[in-house]
Amino acid sequence: QAPRRASPPPLVRGRSLGRMAPKAKPPEEPVEEPPEEPPPPPEPTEDEVTELSTGLQLPLRGLDVGRIWALGEDYGAQAVLLAELLSLEEAWPSATQRQIACDLYMYNLSHSKAMCLTQRQAAVFHAIMARVLDLMRCPNTSQQAAPKDMPCDTAKGFQEFQQLLLNHSVSSPPDRLDIFRVSEAKLLTDFASVTLFKHFLLYQFCTNCEQEVQTLRVRRTIQRPLPPPDLASARHRPRPKGWKLKSQGLGQDGVGGGGSQGAPDGSGEADMDAVGGAANATSRDLPEDSLEGAVDGVGAEAVEDVSPEEQEINRLVSEKLAEKERELEAKLAEREEAFLQKFTAKQEEAKAGKKK
Repeated sequence: QAPRRASPPPLVRGRSLGRMAPKAKPPEEPVEEPPEEPPPPPEPTEDEVTELSTGLQLPLRGLDVGRIWALGEDYGAQAVLLAELLSLEEAWPSATQRQIACDLYMYNLSHSKAMCLTQRQAAVFHAIMARVLDLMRCPNTSQQAAPKDMPCDTAKGFQEFQQLLLNHSVSSPPDRLDIFRVSEAKLLTDFASVTLFKHFLLYQFCTNCEQEVQTLRVRRTIQRPLPPPDLASARHRPRPKGWKLKSQGLGQDGVGGGGSQGAPDGSGEADMDAVGGAANATSRDLPEDSLEGAVDGVGAEAVEDVSPEEQEINRLVSEKLAEKERELEAKLAEREEAFLQKFTAKQEEAKAGKKK
C-alpha cells in the first residue's frame, strides 16, 4: 500500500506558514488641481463706458441717455430719472439751482436727439457741458462779488468748451477721439453759444447765489352773488306797438325770432314777455343800496385781482406820467408867456408907427 502524502500546512489568518504577507500599499492622496481662473469680464461696449481715454468722465452713459430718450415727451419723468442718475439732490442742495441745472441738461439731451446724434455722442456732449457748468460754481464767493472777481469768466469757460470739443472731434488716440464730425461740432458750438454762453453771467449768478424768496400773504374776499329774482312777481310785458312776427330775420324792435317764431300759439312770445317782466321787476324791486353795493363789490374784486407788484408798477407809471405832464404844462406856459410878450411888443410897435 502506497504511503499517504502529507497535507499542506494550514493557513493562519491569510498567512502561509513560513512566508510573510505583502504589506498593503498606502492610500494614494488625491492630487489637487489648481483652480481654473475665471474668464476675464467682457470689455464694456461704447454705451457702457464711464471714462474715455482722453480723461473725460461721463456722468451719463450711453445706456442712460437711451433710457431718458425712451420716455418720449414725458419731460416730468425724464427730469426725475435724470435727477436720480446724476444725484442732483446731493450735487445741488438748493431746489432752484437744482432745477436750473436739470433744465440745462434736459435741453442739451433734447437738442442732441433733434440732431440725430447717437447715445454715446449725447453722453459726451452732456459731459462737456457739465464740465463747463462746474467751472462756473464758486462756493466761497460772496453775493456782492463782481463778475470780474469770479475765477471763471466767459472767455475762460468758452476756451474750456472749445478745447474739450476739439479733443473729441479729431482722430488721434488716445489723447483725441473722433466722436463728433466737423459739421456736428460746428452745430454744437452754435447751440452752446446761443444758450449757455449767451447767458453765462446769469447762469453764473444763479449757480452761486441763493435766490431771495419773499412770501406775500393776501386775504381775498369773495363776493356772494345776488339772489335770483322771484319769478312769482313776474309781470306780463305787453308787445311793443307795431311789433310783428317774421318768418326770417329780426323783429322791428331788434329782437330775434328764434324758436318763438315757430310757435303758432304765441307761447314763445309769452315766455319772452315773462323773462322781460322778471328783469324789469328785478330792477324795480331791488333797492338802490344793493345795486351800488354790487357795483362796488365788482370794483373791489377787480382791485384785489391786481398783484402788489402790478400795483407798484402802476404807481411808478402814474408818477412818471404826472411828472411828464407837469413838465409839458410848464413848457406850454413858458411858450404862451413868450408869445404874449412878443405879441404885446408888436402891438406897441404898431401903435408907435401910427403916431409917427
